[in-house]
Amino acid sequence: MTIKENIIWGTGQLIKCCERPQYEAEILLAYHLKQDRTYLIVNDNKEVKNTNKYKKFIERRSKHEPYEYIVGEASFYDINLVVEKGVLIPRPETEILIDLVADIIAKENITRIVEIGVGSGAISVVLARKFPNLQSIATDICDIPLKVAQSNINKYKLSKRIELRKSNLIDNVSESVELVVSNPPYIAEDFLLESNVVDYEPKEALFGGRKGDELIKQIILDVKKRGIRWLACEMGYDQKEPLSAFVNELGVKSIQFYKDLAGFDRGFIIEFM
Repeated sequence: MTIKENIIWGTGQLIKCCERPQYEAEILLAYHLKQDRTYLIVNDNKEVKNTNKYKKFIERRSKHEPYEYIVGEASFYDINLVVEKGVLIPRPETEILIDLVADIIAKENITRIVEIGVGSGAISVVLARKFPNLQSIATDICDIPLKVAQSNINKYKLSKRIELRKSNLIDNVSESVELVVSNPPYIAEDFLLESNVVDYEPKEALFGGRKGDELIKQIILDVKKRGIRWLACEMGYDQKEPLSAFVNELGVKSIQFYKDLAGFDRGFIIEFM
């Protein structure tokens, strides 16, 4: 089968499982051939060797396995990150969080931060690339994210500026820092997720408790107790009201909520007193 024939076949297999079947069929074929997608267009009449391997990739994707896990890489912000099963795939919504945090870092001349729940290392890596003087401690409670994050830190030569630490939240962080950033688990445990998420991505990075906001509230309490000035955090689309009430009762200098690309409430910035 030629490149063109493989793409047509792969597209047909993926129509029911993803929104962009041809695009993903092309990505998986490019990965199989160790080429970029432009190569496929220019050489669409070339025969493809070892098509069985490509067919296995398509079969995995047809069962809703995220293509990022199949190719071992995810595009995020202006970089490509190593990912594997056991690590949350970074979402475009988190780019909004990074931009808001970057504004605070620039305005306040912040040089030391903590990221809670490092995952692939997306947030810490992008921020370190933006700010050459920034020092970060990134925590996670699970071993696989710490391993994958280290791969991405090494890939972008940031090991001198990002320290990974196995920790529940900031329990094992005693250093003085100025800001905490987190994309924590915030989904309620009974919320129904799509197969490509719930069947493959790590539940530890998805579910935040019975209501979903329990872990976020603990982060808020921990950051306030430590006397850290800033907290930037993602949240669920339906958590603005309960979190606003919780924070107002707790007492902070200000809380600012922000929306995601679809217009849903997606996170907040707290400045503590």
